[in-house]
Amino acid sequence: MKSKLFNSQPWRLWKPAWNIRNRNLLFTSYVGVFFLLFMGISYGLINKFSSEVGRTAFDPKLSLDDAIPYIAILNIAYFSFYSYYVLIPFFANNEMQQKCAIVFSQQLFVATIPAFFIFLLFPVEVDLRTDVVGDDVLTYLLTLIHNVDQAYNAWPSLHVAHSLCVVLSVPIIIKTNRLYLALLWFGWILLTVSAMTTQQHYLFDVITGIVYGLFVHSRLIRPAITKCLRNEFDQTFEGFHVEPLPEVK
Repeated sequence: MKSKLFNSQPWRLWKPAWNIRNRNLLFTSYVGVFFLLFMGISYGLINKFSSEVGRTAFDPKLSLDDAIPYIAILNIAYFSFYSYYVLIPFFANNEMQQKCAIVFSQQLFVATIPAFFIFLLFPVEVDLRTDVVGDDVLTYLLTLIHNVDQAYNAWPSLHVAHSLCVVLSVPIIIKTNRLYLALLWFGWILLTVSAMTTQQHYLFDVITGIVYGLFVHSRLIRPAITKCLRNEFDQTFEGFHVEPLPEVK
């Protein structure tokens, strides 16, 4: 029997989100909290474990990685990554888009589980952070992130993989115009480059992040969104409706 975890059918935990879908900020916040709790905590625990063990499975560093300079202004692109998790639910403005936003978020989390096992079984330490120096605000903020996010959980880069999945899914769900889509792709390119200029990832991490993102989008995320667009999950969402309380006579 196929595990419910890997079944694209929306989980019951989305019921509260579905019932606040007409309140955009609350709906978006629910999705953000979902990622913070289910993905952020798991990521943090694995990161802490790997840093304490201090084991490196292999060294993928190239001479090019040492040659890539630290560019403080690109920290802005790197920080923008966290907004990608709520981009689709924020711009979902009808019920079909909101259904797809929920399905997308669920599948993105499921697609991350294999990456967590890679982080645990084949950890790689990134030893480039000594190049991050400066007294500007952007460098200070990046240093704060480095203090929390140790130099593990490197490959595949979730910064690259997750943001790529978002960019690929936006035109399927939101159907934005070409200008906005071009800006979204430009932002993603800057984000991908910033994964290296922040000295957070090797080129190997970025390439494997792109490959991983393309794979999970084609195998997990896009098929689930397609089912949603075909109304295959309508019965499940109907079951999420909160029944009105009976009138007291």
